[in-house]
Amino acid sequence: MEEAVSQMQPLNEKQVPNSADGCVWQVTDMNRLQRFLCFGSEGGTYYIKEQKLGFENADALLRLIEDGKGCEVVQEIKTFSQEGRAAKPEPVLFALAVSSQCSDAKTKQAAYKAVPEVCHIPTHLFTFIQFKKDLKAGMKCGMWGRALRKAVADWYNGKNGMAVALAVTKCKQRNGWSHKDLLRLSHLKPANEGLAIVTKYVMKGWKEVQEAYKDIKLSPETEKLLKYLEAVEKVKHTKDELEVIHLIEEYNLVREHLLTSHLKSKDVWKTLLQEMPLTAILRNLGKMTANSVLEPGSPEVTIVCERLRNEKLLKKARIHPFHILVALEKYKGERGYRGKLHWKSNKDILEALDASFYKTFLTIEPTEKRFLLAVDVSDSMSQKVLGSVLNGSTIAAAMCMVVARTEKDSRIVVFSHELVPCPVTKDMTLPQVLQKMSEIPMGPTNCSLPMLWAQKNGVAADVFIVFTDNETFSGDIHPATALRAYREAMGIPSKLIVCGMTSSSFTIADPDDRGMLDICGFDTGTPDVIQNFALDLI
Repeated sequence: MEEAVSQMQPLNEKQVPNSADGCVWQVTDMNRLQRFLCFGSEGGTYYIKEQKLGFENADALLRLIEDGKGCEVVQEIKTFSQEGRAAKPEPVLFALAVSSQCSDAKTKQAAYKAVPEVCHIPTHLFTFIQFKKDLKAGMKCGMWGRALRKAVADWYNGKNGMAVALAVTKCKQRNGWSHKDLLRLSHLKPANEGLAIVTKYVMKGWKEVQEAYKDIKLSPETEKLLKYLEAVEKVKHTKDELEVIHLIEEYNLVREHLLTSHLKSKDVWKTLLQEMPLTAILRNLGKMTANSVLEPGSPEVTIVCERLRNEKLLKKARIHPFHILVALEKYKGERGYRGKLHWKSNKDILEALDASFYKTFLTIEPTEKRFLLAVDVSDSMSQKVLGSVLNGSTIAAAMCMVVARTEKDSRIVVFSHELVPCPVTKDMTLPQVLQKMSEIPMGPTNCSLPMLWAQKNGVAADVFIVFTDNETFSGDIHPATALRAYREAMGIPSKLIVCGMTSSSFTIADPDDRGMLDICGFDTGTPDVIQNFALDLI
């Protein structure tokens, strides 16, 4: 066992070194790549604050390509994108851009071929192109060569006319690029008539399209496409509320198609609500209450409440309990971002959000791992968490509920300077869990206690998760040391995740040990990172 070292002193200049006792998991370049794809950093830390992506984040990616493993890299990029494993889309798109601009011909070829599979929506495509532009100088290479032109052309040509029409009218430009730029630079030759119409519409405008097709006998499909584009144009030039409503109903137009002036109308919002996806409903609850769309007892409130309680919809939209908790906190706050918007929250919607929170637990797939969750009960856990509207205690309690309700073999403990088991059962509500935690006396934080307690009591755990307000500072044994001692004594290759709720940076994890991860803050991507780490996917 390693010699006990006070947590107030680093174990050496690297904070926590590789130990010679064989308990460290070596981190390979492929592991580093997987972490980068998941959350934008190759090390053992997930930062909630936006990290600027650059070569320094992607050393392992470049090394793998140099070692002749470029095609494996591209396969990994595709897997993370298609299986929804990435907490944020940007790292995946950045890695694809690097792979497409490297010197290895096979890797480049595989990367360009993967563009339509990884860039699911126009925003992804625009972001990918911008990353390529950013990388151009550093990688000393051109950009708009034949390969990129073909990849962009394939992105458009791989869709039918109607799908491209939806894409180009909903999201016209992002990150300094527009569809007009991409169609011009890729020299697109449309693969079908529908695409030819949309291309002409983007490049030349609606009048040219009208003129070109006015005397031609059209197939029903082409006619439908032209009617849709006509509706998109009409809505941009009308102030007539009834016409706007009619066009939304007839052609499934969405918020992005409308003018800002249209969104001042209560009836327009009511019409949009009929087909609004669940994620958009959660985002717009405050706005729709403020502009009297969601009035007490109205049919609109009924629609919202029914959707929030619908398990199938919650599962399909991949809504995590944490998403609902954030929406509930924002809605309860009765004011919008920067306080511009004000509303009086609706009792029925608050109840539906509450019910939705408990229903979302049923949509989470268990990992089948043995968890030990330890929650710091120091006073500063009542502070707002970096990257969230919630405080530390609420997030920790919600995550304890996730584990208690989905994992068969889990234990919850709370700690400060000493540790106490805190039984959280499947049927407990969030207020009950918070109440239970508040009954524990506070003291200085010692993040080694969960591993020391588990070892002493012979408790088997595959994953330790520690929720603390910030870095641990009390006690004689460092958490990394305590984890290694636990692994050795129990013969279990256990993992440790430390969530520093209010800290923007700390180093508890050993960057060379694959079984340790630090999380600074907490955002909507964090539950995915935790799940990926527990399942050994990153």
